[in-house]
Amino acid sequence: MADNKSTAIDNLHTKNGNFICGVVEGFYGRPWTTEQRKDLFQKLKKWGMDSYLYAPKDDYKHRAYWRELYTVEEAEHLTGLISSARDHGITFYYALSPGLDITYSSAKEVAALKRKLEQVSQFGCAAFALLFDDIEPEMCEADKEVFQSFAHAQVSVSNEVFQHLGQPRFMLCPTQYCAARATPNVQNSEYLNTLGSKLAPEIDIMWTGPKVISRLLTVESIEEITDVLRRPPVIWDNLHANDYDQKRVFLGPYSGRSPDLIPKLRGVLTNPNCEYGANFVAIHTLAQWSRCNVDGKRDPSISKCLVFSSLCKCL
Repeated sequence: MADNKSTAIDNLHTKNGNFICGVVEGFYGRPWTTEQRKDLFQKLKKWGMDSYLYAPKDDYKHRAYWRELYTVEEAEHLTGLISSARDHGITFYYALSPGLDITYSSAKEVAALKRKLEQVSQFGCAAFALLFDDIEPEMCEADKEVFQSFAHAQVSVSNEVFQHLGQPRFMLCPTQYCAARATPNVQNSEYLNTLGSKLAPEIDIMWTGPKVISRLLTVESIEEITDVLRRPPVIWDNLHANDYDQKRVFLGPYSGRSPDLIPKLRGVLTNPNCEYGANFVAIHTLAQWSRCNVDGKRDPSISKCLVFSSLCKCL
């Protein structure tokens, strides 16, 4: 079984292409402005990054009122953002968080989910994500009559939406999104193992590491979750996040992650400080780190990357 998993993982590395590297606007608090996002796209392109995931928790049509379609004015705003990202060679992932109150077994609810994502696809978006983080891991009575488990419910809806949209680039953030939330642990989590075996293999799965905010990511921990999910994870990295304590900002470099992790990951998206202007070092050093390993070999610019990181630690 282990050999089959390894083969599948190797095939996915080849099939899914390049390492995903960028930013997820996934924090609680005031979302960034249009101007800040467009500035971000310019910086991502300049620094050799390729992805942005739109998931601000306090955009009420992203989470609390996920069923509601966008107005004409809102549609123009999102269309402009998606177009700007595309102009800079950045993949714009639009994320929806329906987990607070969705009835997974309801055809009407699934149709609303499809309709919302179809609307965004009409804006020019070609990459999507479903986020099931920070919700109660319980099904309603109607869902219990249909699905074997919470994981089966999420997998069923995610696979159906993925197929309906024509199998675009697609990510899922699980409810057990770090080792600390895995029950009873990563290796024996029925939830994570179900995702690994039942979720369409083309769908990427996000993971924050040992904890919600992981100061250190080890090769061993990534190999463990990769084995369970049967695919390398995309790290949703909260290293610089400050939405849980906005009296602080985190200005240090991207650290605690060896470049040896890069060939073992599908990608990294950093979820940084709420204050956009405070994120230059956080995002820039992630970009440098992502270039520290090319085709399994140390990039010559690694010395520059590590020297810069060292200097930042001294500031």
